Amino acid sequence: MRLRFLFVSALLLAPAIARAESPDHDKAVALFDEARKLIDDNQCDAAMPKLEMSFRYEPSVGARLSMADCLELHDPLAAWTQLREAQRLAYLKHDDRTKIASDRATALESKLAMVRVALPADVVRQPGLEVRVDGALIDSFFYESGTIALKAGPHVVEATLPNRRWSQQVVAQLGATTSVNAQLVQTSGAPPPVMRPVEGPSHDPGGAQRGVGLILGGVGLAALGVGGIFGGAAFAKKGDIDAACGGSAQTCKAAPGSLDSARSEQQNYARLSTLGFVVGGVAVVAGVVLYLTAPRAKTAVAVTGSLGGVSLVGRFQ
Repeated sequence: MRLRFLFVSALLLAPAIARAESPDHDKAVALFDEARKLIDDNQCDAAMPKLEMSFRYEPSVGARLSMADCLELHDPLAAWTQLREAQRLAYLKHDDRTKIASDRATALESKLAMVRVALPADVVRQPGLEVRVDGALIDSFFYESGTIALKAGPHVVEATLPNRRWSQQVVAQLGATTSVNAQLVQTSGAPPPVMRPVEGPSHDPGGAQRGVGLILGGVGLAALGVGGIFGGAAFAKKGDIDAACGGSAQTCKAAPGSLDSARSEQQNYARLSTLGFVVGGVAVVAGVVLYLTAPRAKTAVAVTGSLGGVSLVGRFQ
């Protein structure tokens, strides 16, 4: 009996001994100790990478709580997330710091934008339930507590079960809790549409190109106008030369060389007119091509279902 007891005890203690002696465990502890010393010296920037590496070697409640220590002042949302993760890990490990993590996270919520999702009691424990915010799956540990901390602004919250779904757009506000009641309704079995929050007009990807096209077109029209002006001047100067020659430049009766200056001006006007028409034509064509080939923004549409029908919310650009 004594030998059997010793054998069973050895089997039970072996995993713990292996964990205590594992290289990853030793590395995790060493990094954690280094990080805590840095935190005590107000050097969180240097401590955070060590805490993250320690957690990768061995997930620990202490690493999560220490990350929250560093984040709490300048990024309370990230600190809240770390504390809830610490609470979840402590719960799974039967760690007595579960309440500490929960209380610290709750204390931060007055500074955050909170959304409370009220799920019917008959839905919460059903297999296959998924809660998403802006398409990202939320761990059940978070929404079972009833509240989720989010960035301030519009979000789409969804809850789905096989053949049942609900979705609603909510606007999370700092220092407030927005409550929504999730009433899942029967669907036809088709996969639910992907929801995204409608946040207003977005950047037009072809706006700059169309702007350049309009500018080029305007420059082209101006050049055509200048070409027309110089063309008219050249035509008028030719008329003056013809009149001085007695009606025909071919049989000019004016004194030799007396019209050389006028002819030079007429030729210069003609050249400038030609240049204006060529440049103007090229600029107008280039402007039209740029304007017509500029990319257009895609249409963003959000579809939401309700018990009385379906509503379509869209943004067309």
